[in-house]
Amino acid sequence: MRVVTIKCLRDNYAYLVIDDTLAAVVDPGEAGPVREALDRENLRLAAIWLTHHHADHVGGAAELAGDGIEVVAHASDVSRIEGVTRPVEEGDVVRLGRLEARIIHNPGHTLGAISYVVDGCVFTGDTMFGAGCGRIFEGTPAMMHASLQKLAALPPPTRVYFGHEYTANNLRYAAEAEPGNAAIAARAKAMQVPSTPSTIADELATNPFVRAKDVDELAARRTAKDMFR
Repeated sequence: MRVVTIKCLRDNYAYLVIDDTLAAVVDPGEAGPVREALDRENLRLAAIWLTHHHADHVGGAAELAGDGIEVVAHASDVSRIEGVTRPVEEGDVVRLGRLEARIIHNPGHTLGAISYVVDGCVFTGDTMFGAGCGRIFEGTPAMMHASLQKLAALPPPTRVYFGHEYTANNLRYAAEAEPGNAAIAARAKAMQVPSTPSTIADELATNPFVRAKDVDELAARRTAKDMFR
């Protein structure tokens, strides 16, 4: 498996997941950059894997979809995303050539948020960021806490491909939330853009939302981050 990172819009990332000459695109916020990457890599698009219904993650999906292209989203998002052909739930598997991606349901940022776990990688959309998590728009702090802990239970070397380049700001907040955490300072010093992928080990060591001891601490940290500049 290969992964190609595609910058979309202002700070979004889409990803091509590649098996030989077949590709799935994760969260195409716009179609143009995805088409350019497909042409450059000489790939055929076989699937569109969506993590949630927000426009900056699905904005290019309808333009890219076509005959034989599977469009995957959580079952609860079918009414909110045009053209879904494969509604999925927790534990379902979607395939691309020889690859199999397992679905993790991650409510919190949205109720239909999902991640795709495939070949030592996880594509987390806006649930887990580098040193952060998404705002809680539709779910509850308890949902987000459970969702992050589910992702944090993946093997530590798992590469985390997230939906936005927010890592620098997230690390600034993390340093405020945990001023004695040397791993946060080291990660901030070493950070480069793009900062994707991180690893589950990175997030266990430096992500203040993953590291929250309980739901109340996560809720307090999320509220503080919402006001952080």
